[in-house]
Amino acid sequence: MVIFLFFFITILILLSFAYRTNNSVIKYDQSYLMYGLFSGMIIFILYLFLLSRQNLFQSDMIAYFNNMQAVKSLTSSYTISEIFNQTVFEKGFIIVQMIVGYMTNNVQTYGLIMYVINLSLPLIAAGYYFGIDSVPFIMLHYMFFNTFNTISLIVVRQGMAIGILLISLVTYLKGKKKIAIVLMILSAQYHSTAYIMLVAFLIIEICKINLKFLLVLWGLTSVLYVTGWNQIIMQHLPFQSQYLLSYTGELWSGQSTLYGQTPNSIKYLAYSAIFLIAILLLRKCFLIADKGMLFFVRVYTMWNTIFLIFGFIAFSSRIAFYSWILFPFIIFYAFWSNEILKKYYPLVLIFWLVAGLGSLPIFGWIVA
Repeated sequence: MVIFLFFFITILILLSFAYRTNNSVIKYDQSYLMYGLFSGMIIFILYLFLLSRQNLFQSDMIAYFNNMQAVKSLTSSYTISEIFNQTVFEKGFIIVQMIVGYMTNNVQTYGLIMYVINLSLPLIAAGYYFGIDSVPFIMLHYMFFNTFNTISLIVVRQGMAIGILLISLVTYLKGKKKIAIVLMILSAQYHSTAYIMLVAFLIIEICKINLKFLLVLWGLTSVLYVTGWNQIIMQHLPFQSQYLLSYTGELWSGQSTLYGQTPNSIKYLAYSAIFLIAILLLRKCFLIADKGMLFFVRVYTMWNTIFLIFGFIAFSSRIAFYSWILFPFIIFYAFWSNEILKKYYPLVLIFWLVAGLGSLPIFGWIVA
């Protein structure tokens, strides 16, 4: 089955050569579109089948599935507002739990549904902004991206929030700013930390903060991150945050023992820096005048700066996800938008798939 999966992936890569040579092929050649969408659909179905053979009932998925069962048991006796009051998660996610609860009571099926939801969100964003012909390619970008695998199979609640945020960004870029803000508010109904990203986004847009200032800010916060001064500064700010109290102290020691992590992990800073350098080089060399690329780079820099500020807390990588998950989308944006980069897209796609091959859950999904 894995052989068939990679057979159809090979077809998509070959089709990307047609995409490389002539952009009009994509827009007007119906056979190209048909073959691309068909191959993408087969990849999607085969991947779900292979994923179903893995044990998806691990880590946070256990808590989410148990919550779904609890919510399902409440639906027969309580109103929606009463269910909201008796459950700990955000309202948007509870509604999803209620819907999925009517569909299945099987843990594996539940995990697959959550994966499909989380994968569908960046595909919707790409299809809306680039066109339906982009969907099979952007699907591979996310399927072979280790961070997305973590989001889609572990922190699914936050994955939904991040996916909706991605849709809101392309909506904003399309000029529908009010709808985009509404979508950002909606994303926080799946994970409340999205409010932080919404506020940060509004600040850089309303104040028209340029990229140069954001990069200087990122550099300063990276120094605070490395030295551990970010925690000192945050503890002296004039507000009390239950979130900070809950995710520091004893929880850190427990997480460090379980996952081998440390506050202000250099590994996470390295990921952030590599992603930032890559998109900055693409913009500098090929898309310096592209407003969309500038928009995405500014958002990535700001949202990653938020991560650096809170890098001392437990599970700080989950704050970094908000910026990291933009990386595959930005890479695709660059190669889709630039005629010179477009010529090398097949090579980039091959490199991307090879680099992400070892992280595929279908080869054994083990959560410590």
